[in-house]
Amino acid sequence: MSYNKRLIAFVLAGFLSAFAGVARGQNVVSTKVLGIINIDETGKALAYPGSIFYDRKNRQLYVVEPGRSKVIFYAPDYFPFLAIGEGYGIKNPVDVFVDTQGRFYFISSNAQKIYVLSPSLILEKVIPVKGFKGDNDFVPTHVAVNPITGEIYVTGAGKDFVVCFDKDGKFSRFLYPEMKVKDITVGSIVSNVAVDSQGRIYLVALDFGQVFVFDKDGKFLFKFGTHGANFGQLSQPSAVAVDEDNRRIYVCDPMRQAILAYDMDGRFLFEFGGRGWSPGWFNYPTDVAVDNRGDVIVTDWLNQRIQILKPLENKVLPEEPAMPSNRAE
Repeated sequence: MSYNKRLIAFVLAGFLSAFAGVARGQNVVSTKVLGIINIDETGKALAYPGSIFYDRKNRQLYVVEPGRSKVIFYAPDYFPFLAIGEGYGIKNPVDVFVDTQGRFYFISSNAQKIYVLSPSLILEKVIPVKGFKGDNDFVPTHVAVNPITGEIYVTGAGKDFVVCFDKDGKFSRFLYPEMKVKDITVGSIVSNVAVDSQGRIYLVALDFGQVFVFDKDGKFLFKFGTHGANFGQLSQPSAVAVDEDNRRIYVCDPMRQAILAYDMDGRFLFEFGGRGWSPGWFNYPTDVAVDNRGDVIVTDWLNQRIQILKPLENKVLPEEPAMPSNRAE
């Protein structure tokens, strides 16, 4: 598709979304702040933490600190006890994922590689993010591994597709979030990718303000989210986390300074957040995860911290015409 056609399609999509109506049940809820992580394994203040991953099996949190080229390990009580980086054979990590066997997948944008480490942190193999059309200018940003098929999914900076590799690291296919506007097929930048225990794949479509869901074989199932800048809408989502125990999906939206919650069918439930600096406020949240207790973990990037929050659904705050203020207790 030519650039002009794509631009026209995006304009039409934005025009149509203005008349799509408001999201169902726009509830803004309060949150209880359970903890704030703001130091690394040496006791120093975190410096703009990036991607996070919560390992449900070991009940550990992993936080990428790109500026210091390391990944910090936090114990179940969120105490930092280890950091790994180049000393473990990993160069400039920007994302981390742990599969069901306990293997670590660290992705490097600069090296265009995936470093796979054993559960005991021994380097097992290095997978070049290569072997597909357009790989020369592909800058990998996020990684996820399908628990059913072993397929590896990698997003790229500014790219409208996800690259899929088989369990041996060989390129297999692309996945695209697409929609038709006036018979024109439009793609969206994929800002992140996640998987659930059933092997469903969740692609965060930045431009559409939506999440596209595929089955383990890459068959499109459904999409959810309403594009916009109001309550219950997604402006430019950056991450998604699936809480299967509580039947919830959480989506992080840095532009709206909010986390939005949906049920497993993609129906909007509530949101929380707001821009600020005190506990419970966000200043450009970029990633989200859920721990074993169902608590929501958020990378509060410009506040240089990680927050652990419990949404209080029984405390619904009134809707406000402007950006909401502090919603935390």
